[in-house]
Amino acid sequence: MLNLLILLAERFSMIGLLAFILSKANFFKKVISNNVSYKDLSILITIFSLIGIIGTYVGIPINGAIANSRVVGPMIAGLLGGPFIGLIVGFIAGFHRFLIGGFTALACGISTTAEGLIGGIIKKYYKNTVDWKIAFLAGIIGETLQMILILAISRPFASALSLVKVIGIPMILVNSTGIAVFMLIIKSVFDEIDTIQSRQAKIILDITSKTIPYIRNGLNIETAKIVSEIIYEAIDADAVAITDMKTILASVGLDEADENCHLFKKSEVNAFRFKKVYVENSKKGLCLLSSVTAPLYCYDELVGTLKIFRKNKFVNSTDIEVAKGLSNLISNQLEIADAENQKRIADEMKFNALQSQINPHFLFNALNTVISFIQYNPDGASRLLITLSEYLRNNLRHAGKWITVGKEIENIDDYLFIEKARFGEKINVVKDIDGDILNMYIPALLIQPIVENAVKHGILPKDNGGTVIIRAKNNKDFIRFSVEDDGEGMDNQMRLKILSGESGNNAGIGLHNVYERVKSIYKGAFFKIDSKKGYGTKVSFDFPKFYDGKKEEFSGGFKVSNSGR
Repeated sequence: MLNLLILLAERFSMIGLLAFILSKANFFKKVISNNVSYKDLSILITIFSLIGIIGTYVGIPINGAIANSRVVGPMIAGLLGGPFIGLIVGFIAGFHRFLIGGFTALACGISTTAEGLIGGIIKKYYKNTVDWKIAFLAGIIGETLQMILILAISRPFASALSLVKVIGIPMILVNSTGIAVFMLIIKSVFDEIDTIQSRQAKIILDITSKTIPYIRNGLNIETAKIVSEIIYEAIDADAVAITDMKTILASVGLDEADENCHLFKKSEVNAFRFKKVYVENSKKGLCLLSSVTAPLYCYDELVGTLKIFRKNKFVNSTDIEVAKGLSNLISNQLEIADAENQKRIADEMKFNALQSQINPHFLFNALNTVISFIQYNPDGASRLLITLSEYLRNNLRHAGKWITVGKEIENIDDYLFIEKARFGEKINVVKDIDGDILNMYIPALLIQPIVENAVKHGILPKDNGGTVIIRAKNNKDFIRFSVEDDGEGMDNQMRLKILSGESGNNAGIGLHNVYERVKSIYKGAFFKIDSKKGYGTKVSFDFPKFYDGKKEEFSGGFKVSNSGR
């Protein structure tokens, strides 16, 4: 019996070595982490079935039977994968044993299947990895069951009894110990995973604390450069790059040849559609050897990528997980930055709206006009005063609220009536408004500042004044607003300053505020200023359809266009 015990232990060492090698495989780590695909499950079933079959072949023939370690494969498969996996592996290894034949073939085939199922049942009651002590006990129960089945099924009974006396204790001890050792190996894998994850978490937290102040300013060349340098130093990569949707914003460790190699690829874009990272482990010409690219999102809109490069080795799982974590971190910070920016814009819009509502110059000039009308046109003065009071009341009432397009047009009409009372025929207005959009909702003071800008800074500076054309057209997915004048116009430099908020004058502030409001409400909205010095200005933008203050879902692919005339 002692010699058999030693021989079984020697034979099991082959399976133990295989178990150690298996524990280093990525798919095996995914299995024990419960992050497994059908392909991985198929590989798992195949490998543990082979372990069971190998356990049979390296067994020791005794009295027409085989002292073996076949149970290790099915039992471990069950302890890792649950009842279904354990049952399948047990059946495969058991059926193979049955085909070999011998007077214990049927009993061994049934017991092997049952032992795989026993391991699976035990796994069902353990959310985490089964403890090695429980695994040892499971091995004892399974092998004891096998001995009972040999005695119950195998004939002649005398031969079965003689066999069990010889192989019973050695097989129970060796195989139970082997199963426990296997689970200890798995525990070491878990410890390794925990260590790696802790290191990854520390890296990401360190990067978070250093990059938050910069990412809150949004994704641009300056912030991308600082953030990429921080990441480069923290993860000891060979190179790091951050891109927007067109070009590399900033990189550390990349030369020009590398940058040309790693612009957007179709395969990357396909991966990003499913919010997955893209890994490339192949050398192409002068390109760096390997890279992992993670998408950067802002409210589910792809805005750029984070790229991590390795020169002399392939990207590993740590690189991939760090890239995923940093991608989520940067994306979340971009959303926070955008939310803060929208709040700032909203506060500025409200302040500017209130400013324009009680503009002392406008009010002073309007009252002077009323006074002058009283002297020679009392009825006109009365109507002008009523219009002025209505204009002021509506603006104060609707501050920060949404109103219908019709109400916005009425407010514009009131404003134009007051200004035309002052300037007479210098102001000509043409309106082209689709009637079916009058009940749709827009933010108050969305169009009016553009009209005011066209009047004050467009046509009034001209000796003969000019014409302002106001259009609101119902397109399939949105409303197209435009305000056009044939006034002074502006050069391309001023137009770009207005869009960037750097104009520094009242005309620029009004237009820029509307531009920011439109962008803050709908990402990527079309907004265009066409202007040429001496030929007038046309401001056009699209706005989503809102009914009763609620957005109608649509699929309009708005694009920002800042091109001049």
